[in-house]
Order: sequence, then structure tokens, then C-alpha cells
Amino acid sequence: METKEKIKKIVTEWREFDIPRLYDRNFNYSFLDAGEILSIIGARRTGKTYLCYQIINSLRGSVPRDNIVYVNFEDERLYPLKGDELEVFLDVYFELFHVDMSKKVYLFLDEIQNLENWSKWARRITGQNKNIKLVLTGSSSKLFSKEIATELRGRTLTHTVYPLSFAEYAGARGAKLHQLDKERILYSKDKISIKKLFNDYFRSGGFPAVIESSMPGELLKEYYKTMFYRDLIERYGIKNIKLLEDYLTLVVDQFACLYSISSTAKKLEEFGYSFSKNTLSNFSNYAQDIFLIFELKKFSYKVKEQLRLPKKVYAIDHALVNAVRFFATENYGRVLENIVFLELKRRNGELYYYSGDRECDFIAGEKGRILQSIQVCKSIASPATKKREIDGILDAMNEYNLGKGLILTEDETDTIKTGGKTINVLPVWHWLLYGR
Repeated sequence: METKEKIKKIVTEWREFDIPRLYDRNFNYSFLDAGEILSIIGARRTGKTYLCYQIINSLRGSVPRDNIVYVNFEDERLYPLKGDELEVFLDVYFELFHVDMSKKVYLFLDEIQNLENWSKWARRITGQNKNIKLVLTGSSSKLFSKEIATELRGRTLTHTVYPLSFAEYAGARGAKLHQLDKERILYSKDKISIKKLFNDYFRSGGFPAVIESSMPGELLKEYYKTMFYRDLIERYGIKNIKLLEDYLTLVVDQFACLYSISSTAKKLEEFGYSFSKNTLSNFSNYAQDIFLIFELKKFSYKVKEQLRLPKKVYAIDHALVNAVRFFATENYGRVLENIVFLELKRRNGELYYYSGDRECDFIAGEKGRILQSIQVCKSIASPATKKREIDGILDAMNEYNLGKGLILTEDETDTIKTGGKTINVLPVWHWLLYGR
């Protein structure tokens, strides 16, 4: 079948497609009015396609139905891709749809990075007609960032989709969060149901499909395999599959901990591997590119120092780690820390860890100015743990002249005043729902 006939069939199916039930995702709808292109990026299966559906639903009340079209370029019926799909798609779209070009036209193109020269096409199309708005999705951050920095500079805004936040998860499970009082919930009967939801979230993670899955662990294992083989092995042409597998095992085992390529290299050499340091550096970059892992730098006003110093590593989803690498209950605090890291990423801003005489898990700010310090641990009931967490956060608060700090735990609430500083202690679940 020729490309045109394939695309005709897919586009015709879109006209008859009923958008499925959606979980409401957090999205800044003002992005639709800014720039010519909206890029939606994120790991595989985090809900990029369903966010497109959510946006389409929001548009249908004010935009003619035929002025909106969606195509997924990972549809196996389009393979093998020939390179002319985008040109043919546009021809087919205008041939089959009654498009009102006097109004905004929205083209949703899913996994567009699979097509060569997509950015040149996007630049030309939006340049030729200002009424065309492109919404592009992809699961490769670097493929998008490279094109955005060159071909599409100044024309696009980027929204990153992470797994469901706890607030999104709770909403998807039926919690009426808008009906719950922020202060009273800490002491009301509603706390029990919210804590149960958090315990479920802690176990199953935030990938949307796990909510309705009877076997979430098996589902997450399949996600990991797909990311490993399709997004890493196939996309980057990696030959030493066993080395990559063991490298990722070591890295994922260190989630919410300090990590360095050199220390990981030594461990792999002990296993009998021989490789160049660039190989592991590439592996790290690839894993970050597909959003499997994230690195967190130590804050420094010197950029070279930030690059040189050890980094902490976090995973795209805490339950994905659990599914592919068993970890015991003593890692509870690290799981909480991973959850808090991802929430801070969702809220944007600059994010680092602090290390001086003592350590603080997160310091956050904007434009090089630190505005917030956060510690995360399971409990500060132990006097030794409480002292360690307070000393660490006070070091960071004193370093950056902060009057307030925050310690997040499994379920403790307190206000600690010391040395003219105030440290609030809150349950993680409460901060995830209400903290800003």
C-alpha cells in the first residue's frame, strides 16, 4: 500500500475516533496561545497521547471539529517510513477534511521524531500559515531539544509529561480533592482514605495504566523492557547489550544516592568488562534522553564545578525501580525522596542538592537564586535522625540566607524553631497535594 493510502486510512479513522475516558492531567492551557509549536515530551507510557486527547477535548467547544487532526507516527501501518509522510499527510488532511483556514488549525503529531527532517517541515508549515498550530510529541528529549535550539528556535514551548503526580493519581482514583480542607485534612477522617491512596501510589507508581491493571508489576516490567530494547538498543544501535543491562542495574540501584561514572566503571571492571569511559558516559546520556533516569547536580555558582562534582541519580518512577530491581523496606526513605524529586521537577524551577559540612536533599530556586530547602526521610522520631536532618537543612538555610525550611516525612507534623529559623515538618502526601 502506498504512503497516501496508508495515511488516508489512518486520518479517516481519526474522524470516527471516540476519545476514551481520561485522567485529568495538569497542563498550562495558555501554552496553546503562545508560539506556533507546542512540544510535549516525556518517557514512554507517561500519558503524552492522552494529554493530547485532553487538549483536543478542551478545544472542541470552540474550534471546528475538522480543524483538529491527530496522527501517531508510531502506527505500525506506516512502517517502513519513507520520509514523505508529512507532506502526504498534509495533502490528505486538506483533501478529506472541511478545514476552515480562517480559524486556527491544530495538527497533533505523535512521536514525530521518527520522521527525518520533521523540524524543517514544521518550520516551513508554521511559517507559511500563522493559523496552523502544531502540537508535537516525542519520547526523546535530546532529539527535540537539538531541533528546537536550531530549526525551531523562538517558535516553540515545551511541556514535559512525567508519570502521574500523587494529586493526579488521587483524582483518577476518585478523590474529591477540591472538597478537602488543606488544614483540617491533617486531623480529619479524610486523612485515612488519602493515606490509603498514597500507600497505593507508593506501591504502584504513577504510570497511568497501572491504575486499572490487575498486575501492575508485570506491566512495569514490560515498560522497562520496551524502553531498554526499543528506546535504547534500537535507537542508539548499542551492541554490548549485557554491558548496558548491568550498567543500568548498578545505576538504578543507586536511585536517590550519589553516583559517578568512574565508581560505576570500577564495579563493572570487577565484573570482567572492558570498555572506554566514553561508553558509560554515552549510556548515561542515552538513559537520560529517554527519561529513564535523571541526574541532580550539586549547587555551585561555578558551572564547571557543577559539572565536575558527583551527582545524585533518580528514576522516572519509583515503582518501576521496584518492579525490575527488588529493594527492601529500609529504602522507604529513598522512595519518598524519588517521589519528591519528580514533584519538584513537575513544578519547574531550578533544582539541586546541597553538600557542605552536612547535606540537604534539595535546594530549589530560579535564576541562580536559592529560595527553598527540603529534606526527605521516613521519620524523625529517632533523636539521631532528627538531629541529622535538622543540621543538614540548617546548613543549607544558613548558606543561602533562608528563613524557612521543610522536612517531609511519612506522616509527621511539627514546627521547629531554632537559631532564628523555622523548619516545618509535614507528611509527604500532604505536601504533594497542597505544598507550593
